[in-house]
Amino acid sequence: MSFQYGQYGEGFDLERPEPQALRFEEQLHIHGEDIKVIQQTVTGHDGYGQPQFSENAYTLKAVIKTRLSESMLPPGEVKRASAQVLFTRWAPVGEENYELELEGHRYHVTGVEKTSAYLLARAERMVE
Repeated sequence: MSFQYGQYGEGFDLERPEPQALRFEEQLHIHGEDIKVIQQTVTGHDGYGQPQFSENAYTLKAVIKTRLSESMLPPGEVKRASAQVLFTRWAPVGEENYELELEGHRYHVTGVEKTSAYLLARAERMVE
């Protein structure tokens, strides 16, 4: 007995990933770096009405793209940095309340863009 994607009809959202997405996933397993993704959830508010967050962290493979000028400088020189991180297309990363930990620094996700092969997350370094 063989099964095919979409044979169950409506209600089942089984969609076969595109070939370029599957190739990108294979390349991530070979050349990707481990990135810690931190998902923040609002758990309540403090006395001043500011939200309090709890964090859930997990590790995914990804490729990091930074500016060459930022990567050539010694550590501590660059206070504001940006990065583009390439994940698999189905990675659970969003714009709101997501942070990334790259090379020991926290980055706030400012934008997420899906292409046919990967998910591109743009991130800004958080000032400590």
